[in-house]
Amino acid sequence: MFTILVTILTLGVLIFVHELGHFLVAKLSGICVERFSIGYPPTIVRKKLGETEYCIGAVPFGGYVKLKGENPEEGATSPDSFRAKHPATRIAVLFAGPFMNVLLGFLLLWAVLVGYGESTPQYDKPKIGSVMVGMPAHKAGLKPGDIILKVEQDTVRTWEDLANLVHAHPEETLRLVVMREDSVFSVLCKTFAKKVKFEGKDTVFGMIGIVPSGVQRKVSVGEGFLLAIRGTINISLAVIDFVVKLLTGGASLSEIGGPVMIAQVAGETARHSIWQLLMFIAALSVNLALLNLLPLPILDGGQILLNLIEWVRKKEVSLRVQAVFQQISIFLLLLLMLLVTIKDIFNLF
Repeated sequence: MFTILVTILTLGVLIFVHELGHFLVAKLSGICVERFSIGYPPTIVRKKLGETEYCIGAVPFGGYVKLKGENPEEGATSPDSFRAKHPATRIAVLFAGPFMNVLLGFLLLWAVLVGYGESTPQYDKPKIGSVMVGMPAHKAGLKPGDIILKVEQDTVRTWEDLANLVHAHPEETLRLVVMREDSVFSVLCKTFAKKVKFEGKDTVFGMIGIVPSGVQRKVSVGEGFLLAIRGTINISLAVIDFVVKLLTGGASLSEIGGPVMIAQVAGETARHSIWQLLMFIAALSVNLALLNLLPLPILDGGQILLNLIEWVRKKEVSLRVQAVFQQISIFLLLLLMLLVTIKDIFNLF
């Protein structure tokens, strides 16, 4: 129940902020917003204020803003409709959702850096700082604070020793000797293979999903602001790099997490620390923003692309072409969601 509540709260915040971006810019642009809904029908709370109906749906995993005349088939029947506005205005409305998610990610990173501090990794000892949920180390029962003493028969003294030994055995089951407080025990942990750029060429490394421990350092408001900008940029570049690798065969669908994985990570981080949960929400928010900008018609990025084409051509893309692209994108997204959800469920067992 705790995990479900944390997941609903996490996704609810991300969806609310995203739709709020569309809502605010639409209002500022003189577009009539007919409905602002968090969650999908059946509607459990409904209140109309002015021209807008505000709703809360019973299905919490979603939300939407309904703009007057946003459906191309409706046409531009009145000055306050979405289709009546210049393509630049429409693009601003569409871009506002992803922008608000990036802004949320930045603000959360800033809050964590100022409130909790920056963690400087310690590489002089093989001590685990955090374990990624769903990864081999997590499945093997490893926890933050554990110290790895041996990998197979090799003694480990530093984090570099540990990394080198794990990296050298992709897709292999390793016996790790672990010290946790006053007890020493061994676990079996199967690495997964990850292709990375190493010394200028593609190399396959073994990974288990752990991060070294670190020392907390207090950060000022000003320094935290700059570090949060850098962190937001780094998350964005990592997402873009992964999408590129996924399209070019450098990464696989097995590395993507779906709703089940999000629920696992949200619950695990919330139990460990509110700061870790905020960091997770920040990263997820930036991820959501960039994925929403993919040029698929069902996403904001696809709609932005169609409006850019219209702006350049001075003519709308035909309804038939829009419908075909939308049907294809819906099929691809549903297929992707199905695949990653099945993978997440298998990972649970």
